[in-house]
Parts: sequence; structure tokens; C-alpha cells
Amino acid sequence: MKFSLITPVKAEELPQLLALKQNLSQQTMQDFEWLIATDLTLDLQSPTWQTPFPIRLTQPTVPTIGAARNAALASAKGDWLVFMDSDDYLLPEALAHLDGTTALTPTVMADLHQYPTYEPHTAFINTLSQTIARDNLPKGTGSKGKKITYRPLDLPADLTTETPSDLPIKAQNWLNYKYRLYQDTTRWDNFKRQLSIAGKVINRELVQQAKIQFDATNPLYPDSLFLTQVMAHTSAYLQLANPTYIRVRHNDPINAPSVHQLPTPNRWHDRLAAWQLSLDQLSAGDLRDAFATYTLNRLHRYLYKSLSTNTDDTIADPQDLAVQLQRYLQSIDTPSSFQAMPLLSRQILHHFQQHGTIPQGQINTIVRLRQLRRVIKHHGRGVTRLAYDWWFTKLPVRPKTILYESFLGRNFSDSPKAIYQHLQANYPGKFKHIWVMADHTDTGPGNQPDTKVVKRFGWRYMYYLATARYQVINMRQPKWFIKRPGTKFLATWHGTPLKHLVFDMDNVASANPHYKEIFYQQSRQWDYLITANQFSVDVFEHAFMYPTQKMLSTGYPRNDILSAPDKTSQANNIKQKLGIPLDKKVILYAPTWRDDDYYSVGNYKFTLKLDIPRLKRELGQDYVLVLRTHYFITDHLDTTGFGDFVYNESSYDDISELYLISDVLITDYSSVFFDYAILKRPILYFVYDYEKYRSVLRGFYLNMETDLPGPLLKTNDEVLSALHNLPAVERQYRDAYQQFSKRFNAWEDGHATQRVVNTFFDLK
Repeated sequence: MKFSLITPVKAEELPQLLALKQNLSQQTMQDFEWLIATDLTLDLQSPTWQTPFPIRLTQPTVPTIGAARNAALASAKGDWLVFMDSDDYLLPEALAHLDGTTALTPTVMADLHQYPTYEPHTAFINTLSQTIARDNLPKGTGSKGKKITYRPLDLPADLTTETPSDLPIKAQNWLNYKYRLYQDTTRWDNFKRQLSIAGKVINRELVQQAKIQFDATNPLYPDSLFLTQVMAHTSAYLQLANPTYIRVRHNDPINAPSVHQLPTPNRWHDRLAAWQLSLDQLSAGDLRDAFATYTLNRLHRYLYKSLSTNTDDTIADPQDLAVQLQRYLQSIDTPSSFQAMPLLSRQILHHFQQHGTIPQGQINTIVRLRQLRRVIKHHGRGVTRLAYDWWFTKLPVRPKTILYESFLGRNFSDSPKAIYQHLQANYPGKFKHIWVMADHTDTGPGNQPDTKVVKRFGWRYMYYLATARYQVINMRQPKWFIKRPGTKFLATWHGTPLKHLVFDMDNVASANPHYKEIFYQQSRQWDYLITANQFSVDVFEHAFMYPTQKMLSTGYPRNDILSAPDKTSQANNIKQKLGIPLDKKVILYAPTWRDDDYYSVGNYKFTLKLDIPRLKRELGQDYVLVLRTHYFITDHLDTTGFGDFVYNESSYDDISELYLISDVLITDYSSVFFDYAILKRPILYFVYDYEKYRSVLRGFYLNMETDLPGPLLKTNDEVLSALHNLPAVERQYRDAYQQFSKRFNAWEDGHATQRVVNTFFDLK
């Protein structure tokens, strides 16, 4: 047998294991066995587990990953050991490609070449199938965005002939076998990659003869000992040039953390223990020096920040860690490893080595210098953030100051606006109001009494964010926000959810890969979360993992305007402000963004599918069209060719005012229809990509085919037909509309703001 694939599995990983079984069944080369190291009881004779390759279970002696892999090693029969995690997968030709590589010999450690992604299996394969070039992989995984990563042939510059025998050896290896071979002086290049077990391929006989084992006692870092010993017994490192091992990063460290995401106060202690055990087993030479240099660099890059704060949860006992670190540094007998460190870091390490205590002053200095270096590198960007961290959060809290922000400071709108106006009208002079705006500080309510407008991320913003007693925000605060004692945070949120949110989402490829973890930490700082209906309470409890006792069951303050007794006169005033004739009816078109159609994280495209020329021809005598796209959409749609028929109000501050002036709403998967239904006016759903959105993208909390108060329209013909026959549409959906309103708008009585204010603010 050629290969033995080894996968350690915990009980909660069974669904991932089944997906991996399906993936392995698609390998073009099937000469392998699959060893599952687990305490699980699996019926391998059932149809569920029938595969073209044998599967065997091995049981570890103790419940650690190291012990699980050791049990599988003892049972393996293949010529080569291949290490896989349960939630990863292989491209179909991975093992066949490796098998055809002639440089794979018993004294070589091979690597299937990891490609990290946050996309789950089905989404990644779907995207991969649409990638034309074989040397490309879809949707990269950098921290800044999800742009396609282009992987060119990487041939040398001196490649000038088409005759393979005349090519340089490097080029021949790439063209014939597509691998890179590191040996002799290049062996320790990419040392970090060689210390990751996932995707590694190692000769089984070599492991057995050298009696190489994983550390069964270290719960977090069992691989270091095994891999350093494998390096010591091999003469070369072979890496396939194209990635074939797809490593799925964990984007939900709260509910499904990887081993390295587990909250543990002993992380640094366990890491040092693994390094100590590995170093003690290495003889003097290049490998020992390379390992020492690598670990010192890790200390230099990551340890100091952990020791400089009082909130780090990876160090149980700092002084005990200092003594442990002293022993490790005294074991490093190569001065050149220390010389590779910057001067201040070298001084810190020597202090640990000589005294076994923490040089706190030097550590704080190096952390501050790094922060300043980042500011200088980015030409001053971030200097206000440093002021927030270093100084503003040390100032006294201002007890009567309220900071408001709506949609990341894009406009003066939503529930924060309603709360502000209520306080101004009913409690004049009681508070100082600070409004956050993204760009122009002369917009918004800056001319109102006791009100100041500050630019987002500017100096005054940082000051008031740190010192205001109250924060009223409708999205999320910055991830570096520090919730200070004596302050109160009101999350007003911005809509009843239709699409899956946060912890109900499987794939967050279009957002920050750490989105779920960041959201969880941010929401722990909320004192209250406003909800519009019982449906939202139920959804937010699991989608946000937020406690129901901290939710305000009040309705949305922003919707009070829709029940105001003077809403008709307000609507006429708004029409006049926008230049819309009072004798024209208004169609409001408010589509949302698509998760899979974006330029980069948070920057979404939008293609207008509504046939505006036809709408104008058939309805222009009686209607105008008001266009309002989602604030995530960065495309600026050109509607200048439609004369006085189209009013592009995508940048209009408050969409609630656009609801008031409209006679019919056209939307798709946006939550705007929940609020609009308060007006009891017709709603049409233009869902031209319904099947894709429902099955491939985010999924819905409602059954759109049965729960909505209006028709699902797939084509422009259907949209025009509905607009021509609105009375018939209203009659058809009258009962559905009543049921919908009862379910979602029972709390929207025009007094939500008063209920929120009475609960949140100290007004006695």
C-alpha cells in the first residue's frame, strides 16, 4: 500500500469527517488507507462508510492529539504517512501528483503544500470549478481582502529555450513534476512551513526505525518534537509547487475553535515546554541553530505584547513563565541566534536568560515603539488611535455626554437620530450630544443646541469615544473599543433579519475572516440591544449569542415616524425638498448587496437588473422612481439619462423619510420591507437570482414563498405586470399582509423611542 492517511478526530468533528470521506473518495489515485484516530464508535460496515479504500479506527491511550497520532502510527501499513486534519481536504489529483514525483525518496520530507482558506468545502470547490487557469486558486486569504491569488509558473528569468533537456534543473523540476526541493544550504528556508504537520508526507519505515513519536503529554503543541526529529533524520524537504492540501481556517472560534484558538491560560507555558523538549533532543548543528533562531523570532514577535497588557489570557502565571523561559534561553548555546534579534529585543531576552524575571519597562517600551513604527509607516494613520489607547481612556468619564453613530458615520439617520431628536425635544440642555460623521464635519445636526459633530477616527472622535458616558450606535463599535467602567452602551441595531447573521452563517468569505470572533467580543460590551419584534429576539439570541434579558423589546425608534399623526404633511415636505412633483406617485426601489459580488472586504458591486427605460415608458406619466441602494454598495449608478423619472437617493440620510413619500416598495432580500409594512402599502420582491441566493449564499430565516406580504417576481415582465395591477396584488396578499404585520410590527406603535429612553438613560 502506498499511503496511510492519518486523521485525529474529536466527537464534535463527525460532520467534518463525513465531508472528508467524500472528498477522499474523489482522489484519482486510490492506493491508500485511511486511519481515523478517535474515541468515537463508527459502524464502518454501514453504507455511510463504504469507500473504494480501506478505513480503520485506532484508539489513543490518552485523550490528546499527540496520543491519537501515535496510535495511528503504530497501526499504519502504507509506505508513506500523510497527516490530515478532519476539516481539511485534498484536491482530486493530490496523491497522484505526489506519487509521480521521482524525487520522493525515504530520506525526503514531502509537503502537499497548504492553501489556507476560510471557505467551507462546498463553497471552495464551487469557486475552484469556475477558475480557468490551473495555476490559479480562488479567493485568497489575506487579512485585507479576498482577491483572487494568482500563482504563476514561477520559472527562472533565464528560461529561453523550449527544449526541456536544455532547461535549468529548477525549471525541469517545475515543468515535469512541479515541486521545489530544499536541501543543503536551502534546507532551512521556509522553516516555519516545515513545523506544520498538516499535509506532510513522511516515510513510515524511517519513522519506525528512528522511533519518532508525537508528544502525547502536550495538549496544544504535540507536533514540534515529531517534526524536528523527522527533520533530523531526513536530508531534504520537497514541496509541491502547486497547493493541493486545502486547509480550512476556523472562522467561528467561539463555537468551533481549532486547537490553537482554544481559550487556555497555559498557551505560552505549553509552547515553551514543546520547544524545550524539541531542543533537548537535537544535536549541535544547522538544524539546532535554525530551530533556536526560529523560536527566538517567535518570542520577539509575539511574547512581548502578551506580557505588556493585563488582559492577556494565554499566560497563567507570568513569573512562572519567566523562570521557564530562563531555562529555555540558557539551553540555546549559539550566540548567532541571539545576534539575529534587534538590539532591544536581545536585551530583553538576555534579561530573561540571566535573571528569570520580567523586564516590564523594556517590554512596554518595545511594544510602544512598534505601535509608533506602524503609525510612521502609514504616514501618520493611526496616531489618534494611539492617543485613544495611551491617554484618552485614562481621562474622567463625562457623565452627561452621549455619542451617536449611524451606519459607521455615513449619515444622520436611523434609531440614533430618533433618540437624539426625542432627547432634544423633551430634555433640552440636559445632555451634550456628539454625532460621529465619516467625512464632512459640517453635515448632520451640527447647528443644533448642545450638539457637536466630530469626524470619525479624528482627534475629537477618539476623545469623546473614550470619555462619553453613553454610546448609541446602530452597527458595531470599533474592535479596539475599550468599554470603561461607568459607561453604558446601547446597540440599536438596524433591522429585522431576513438573511442569516453571524453565528448562523457558514461562510463569511466576503467579510473579515475573524468576523464571528470580533462580533462576539464587541457584543459582550453592549449593555442593551434594541429589538423590533419577538422574531428578532429569538434570532438574535442564537445569531448573536446575546442574552435575551439584555434585549429591549420596544420596537425601533426609527419607525416612530411611520406612525406619526402628521406623516402626510411630513411626506409632502420631503417631496418638495427632493423636487418630486406632489401629483406623482413614488416607486421606491431598495435592493441589497450580494455576498459573492464584491471588490474587496466590505466593498460590494451592484448590477442594476431593473429595466428602468421600460418603467419610464410605461409608467412615467403617473410615477417617479426613487432609487436607494444599500450603503455597502460602492458602485455609483449613473441615472442621469432618465431625466425627471429617476431620483437616485442612495446617499439620502434617512430611508424612513423615503418610506413616507413612496406608494409602493420594490426590494429583494433587504430587511427594509419589515419597516415598510408598517405603512400598509404594497411591497413587490424583485428576486431575479432567487435560487442562487437561497441555496448558495446566506440563506433566509423566513420562507420567502409563504411568509412575505407580496409576490416574488423573477423577471421585469412580472414587475411591470404587478405595477400595472397593484389593486389586484393588494387583494391577493391582504391576508398575508395582516398576518405579517401582526407577527413583525405589533410593537411599532409610534412610542418606541420613549420606551428606549426611559430604560437606558438616567433621567430621574
